[in-house]
Amino acid sequence: MFRWTLVWAVVVLGWFGARPTSAQEKKLSIRWFGQSFFQVTTSRGTRIVFDPHAIEQYPRQIVPADLVLISHPHLDHSALTYIPNRDKAKVIAGVTGTARRQEFVAVDEKFRDCQVYNVSLFHDKDNGMLRGRNSAFVVEVDGLRLCHLGDLGHELNDRQLKRLGEVDVLMIPVGGIYTLNGTDARVVVEQIKPKRLVLPMHYGTKAFQELLGPEEFLDGMEGVERRLTTNEFVLELSGPVPNRPRV
Repeated sequence: MFRWTLVWAVVVLGWFGARPTSAQEKKLSIRWFGQSFFQVTTSRGTRIVFDPHAIEQYPRQIVPADLVLISHPHLDHSALTYIPNRDKAKVIAGVTGTARRQEFVAVDEKFRDCQVYNVSLFHDKDNGMLRGRNSAFVVEVDGLRLCHLGDLGHELNDRQLKRLGEVDVLMIPVGGIYTLNGTDARVVVEQIKPKRLVLPMHYGTKAFQELLGPEEFLDGMEGVERRLTTNEFVLELSGPVPNRPRV
């Protein structure tokens, strides 16, 4: 497992129990590679990659995938360079085209142990006139609903919230400049009301300083874990889930 020198902040809303100690226990893991690049590995071993990048400031990563989900066609969200089996993986783009000729591609399909659908959103507060369209992906797997908001740049309306549905794990941009800033992201979290985890993404780090840091988003928020030595979060799926938050 790659060791990071940057801070990965995880907001824990619900209690998942300790890290599994037995290989027989079901688990789902989430790994972050900077920006909005995540790899989720389900309990059955399906590897889902969201928004891969090849930003040179971050360490080179070799991240295999069975399914790749791309929120929009900007280069820091759609680079397949570091996915060694990219020719065999299923790649789904939620937005196609360039500039003002972009089109949303509706997705609602089964892939192995996952049900995947998306929601049409925008990269800015002017219905995409500044930075184009954006697609949020929702993956239903292992009894959870994971939502990756891509480069969301606005608060959500009732139709969009209804389409997203209930969310357990939310991946949300917080770095401002090109997306939601920390304050706006907190509003969207309150709109969605995720049940388990909030994973801030697309923010500035010591390695990549083109965006604002996560401090504005995290300030005053309870249940924050700052992970200094690992880019992985493991969820234990077996056993009871106590009705209390883990801080």
